Amino acid sequence: MGRVSTVQFFDTVQRNIQTAKEKESVSAEKASSLKELSKPSQAPAEWLIAASQKNDLAIREGISKNAGVASHMLTTTDGVLAQAQELVQKIHTLALSATGNAAGDVTKHVLPEVKGLYENFIQNLNTKFGPRSLLGGQKSAGPAFDLEGKFLGDSGKIEIEIDRGVFVPINVSGNQAILGEGLKDGVNIIQAMRDLIQGLETHNSDLVGGSLDVFTKATDQLSISRTQLAGSSLAIENAINRNAEIKIDQLDTISQIEEANPIKVFSDLARDQTVLKAALDSSHKIMSESPADILLKS
Repeated sequence: MGRVSTVQFFDTVQRNIQTAKEKESVSAEKASSLKELSKPSQAPAEWLIAASQKNDLAIREGISKNAGVASHMLTTTDGVLAQAQELVQKIHTLALSATGNAAGDVTKHVLPEVKGLYENFIQNLNTKFGPRSLLGGQKSAGPAFDLEGKFLGDSGKIEIEIDRGVFVPINVSGNQAILGEGLKDGVNIIQAMRDLIQGLETHNSDLVGGSLDVFTKATDQLSISRTQLAGSSLAIENAINRNAEIKIDQLDTISQIEEANPIKVFSDLARDQTVLKAALDSSHKIMSESPADILLKS
């Protein structure tokens, strides 16, 4: 009976040593990494929550980056339309100065300036963001307008995801903003400019005067497109701010799950090291007091 109890006691001590080593190893790893979780088996439910938060965080970071690029694109497009408004106003002023003087010397000075502004107008409308024309719709690989003022793009909308499942348009098509298509009382700004140039070239006061009403409406027409862009810009700004707030909450959740409390970690490590030492001391005591042949007998 003495031998059996000694062997059983030795086996128990060995199991305690193994358990103590495992706990001490886990505590040492936590102390080294300061991570509460280092593998799924430690806490499967919490691990899944942290993994889900990380996945959503990565997706939102990608969305926010795209939204930031889209914001720059909208700002650039608004600049194009603002420049278009300025050019329209300059041409309108020149047309007013030529009204009633279509056959006079004024047109000789006005005509070359109007032509120059028209060329600047077309060039401005073909502004690109990266490799694509801003006003070309989805068909934006080439210029939006040719030198004759013909629209080469389409009316397709380009949308981006600014939040999970939330999309906003980030473009306006030239056929709406410049040609007035799809708008109530829309006007063709380019045609009015070409009519003005023709009227100045042929001394046709009717063509010159007929362009004035179009130029008056053109500024408001361009403002409609700029208002649409402003709405998308505001939605993107709000989404970026919202995703930034969500990111803070997600990082906090991940930290609470994964990050270890340093005080607790080192306290647990000291405790587990003490338990392991005690188990080793007990094993050493048995080995020194009990002959090895007794312990090894079945």
